[in-house]
Amino acid sequence: MGSAPLKRKKQTHPFTFLSIVIPVYNERENLPALFRRLERVFAKLPYGAECIVVDDRSTDGSAEYLLSRAWPFRCRVLRKQGTKGKLQSLLEGIAVAEGGIITMIDADLQYPPESIPTLVKAIGTYDIVVARRTRRRTSFLRSAFSRTFNLVFGRFLLSLTVDVQSGLKVFRKDALTGVTFSPSAWGFDYQFLFQSRRIGWSIGEKPIVFEERFRGTSHVRVIRDGLALAWGALMMRTRTLVTDIFPFLAPRHPSEYFPGGFENTEDFLFLPEIFSVKQQVWRETVSLVFVGSLAAAALLFIGSILLDTNPLILISGVISSFYLGLILFKLWVLRHAIDHPPLSVSDDELLRLDDDALPTYTILIPLYQEAEVIPQILQAMTSIDYPTEKLDIMITLEEYDVETREAIRRAGFPPHFRTVLLPDVAPKTKPKALNVAFREAQGEFIVIYDAEIIPEPDQLKKAVAAFRRHPDVACLQTRLDHYNAYQNWVTKLFNAEFTFHYDLFLPGLQHLGFPLPLSGHSTHFRTSALADIGAWDPYNVTEDCDVGIRLCRNGYKCDLLDSFSNEEATSSVTSWMRQRSRWVKGFIQTSMVHLRHPVRLLRELGGWKPFLAFLITVPGSVLVNALNLLFWLLLLAWATTHAATIQQLFPGPVLYVSVASFVTGNFLFTYCNLLGAYRRHRFALVKYSLLSPLYWILLAVATVRGGLQMVFRPHHWEKTRHGSHLSMTTHALTFSRQVAVR
Repeated sequence: MGSAPLKRKKQTHPFTFLSIVIPVYNERENLPALFRRLERVFAKLPYGAECIVVDDRSTDGSAEYLLSRAWPFRCRVLRKQGTKGKLQSLLEGIAVAEGGIITMIDADLQYPPESIPTLVKAIGTYDIVVARRTRRRTSFLRSAFSRTFNLVFGRFLLSLTVDVQSGLKVFRKDALTGVTFSPSAWGFDYQFLFQSRRIGWSIGEKPIVFEERFRGTSHVRVIRDGLALAWGALMMRTRTLVTDIFPFLAPRHPSEYFPGGFENTEDFLFLPEIFSVKQQVWRETVSLVFVGSLAAAALLFIGSILLDTNPLILISGVISSFYLGLILFKLWVLRHAIDHPPLSVSDDELLRLDDDALPTYTILIPLYQEAEVIPQILQAMTSIDYPTEKLDIMITLEEYDVETREAIRRAGFPPHFRTVLLPDVAPKTKPKALNVAFREAQGEFIVIYDAEIIPEPDQLKKAVAAFRRHPDVACLQTRLDHYNAYQNWVTKLFNAEFTFHYDLFLPGLQHLGFPLPLSGHSTHFRTSALADIGAWDPYNVTEDCDVGIRLCRNGYKCDLLDSFSNEEATSSVTSWMRQRSRWVKGFIQTSMVHLRHPVRLLRELGGWKPFLAFLITVPGSVLVNALNLLFWLLLLAWATTHAATIQQLFPGPVLYVSVASFVTGNFLFTYCNLLGAYRRHRFALVKYSLLSPLYWILLAVATVRGGLQMVFRPHHWEKTRHGSHLSMTTHALTFSRQVAVR
């Protein structure tokens, strides 16, 4: 189960420059001795260093003294700009620091500057190193307060085991990323340590001797400043208490500060882990399910009391209402799709494109055990109307897939094709292969074509024209079709479903501004947008759907492109079941990932409408298939037994809503598939749309199978076999576009 702080590998932090930040207020008497000792420290350092003094409007000439001397090391004196106090002085000094490692030390010589190299040496083992005051040569009152604060507020309230109020620390500059400070004169230490530890930075300590002030009077007022520190620590802990109890409400997860990055070759996960299904169960998910279950149980209990009815009847009523809401949602989307077709690019626009001005276009072709379709791939890709010198075509292969590699060698691919051998690391998935190739992508735009895809020859040019016309669009989803749509009853029903999805459902979602569950191929991206969102999740088996949601969450716009790609429809019940089970599993994975922080998802998607649309189209599509199976079994059980228990679950109002949903829903969804086939002039498929209820039974079985795989084989990629159409003489490999009715 995921939790903070995030565990990371320990490694020596490479740096060549150290910045020492010294906040100063009326320390003129101590500065000569401090800088003599710093000079000896600097002389022994094996790396470059600088000293940054932030003068907090001193009245004793501290800044003037430093500026009047020529120091044998680099020293900058800053005049304080912000509010008075040590916290702001440190922040201003750190902001201009050039070193990757920061040292903060007080100017009163209570902390020995000779300890700095020892603390710096520990960076790599730790990200933050605190000087622990093991021997205190200070007043009893100040020593007692410091020990009390460390015990009560440091250890018990903030769970910090280091010397919280120590004025000597060394830390990586990037450890401040994500740390926010509340206004306080002296509150840098506890705010920095508490928040950085929650984010995931490691904290260690080294012992020092804490001396009395060398000269002058301390500016710390023990009682006043101590109470201010205690109150600030209490308020900070109170603010974080809610997200500790309900982690799904947290505005940001620690892993977001440590994304894998494009240099990660262990599993090629470039995303923060909270946005990946690498780990299935996180504290956020568990707490959300727990709180949601409690809330649902409470509402059910209250409702059963107020309505004086069986809770099971209420559940039945809620499910019936969900079906009715789903029907209304589909009608709403369909209405918006009819009058808003995909983006089209005219022939004149294509003719005006200058080949010399076209950008480099990357095509990714992930292959595994695809030797049979290699000739088709070669024909389809060489038929693309795009300058070959502007094409960056990468074929990804597993090194042990000898048969496919040999087929490629025999086919004799042109020079603008590149073969990328995948590292033998887990997970063994398509998105992992895409990420491996993505690191080498050279194109301004990028598209994925699966092994069996035959795109329109001018599809890339259409995409370029559409991207140039709409600079706010980051992704273009093309329309999909099947070149073996008439092969058998499975492909006919599959094609009817696809036709409605890509011609009516997705255009409706897009026009309404809702997130799009994209397809796994023939989707064109701006490479920069993909890089910005971290490319694909190598552990998600429907990486396409996940990318569509993440693009929307990050403010990118997706649109539909009126260009076709033909693919092979799975032609047997077995292969269809394997493919659909993987899709269901991926939809579950995508739902789990994006609902780890539901409030944040609501905000990033842009409000309640797109948030509810996501719930309906991704987790809702899985839920409705599972509920279909449950209700069909209930109907079958009642029809055969006439059990009074089942009949009691559907009293008058619930029964009327259920029957209305059943009749209207079946008619609507059958009609949508029929309408899609009709609009593409697939008149021979129209009658097969009447078999949609049989198709839904298969969907329900695939949903159950996908759910079980989610539990027992979450990252397993069930391979879809391609090439069954090649033995059929009735299906040529040349592209034949079916004209859609506008």
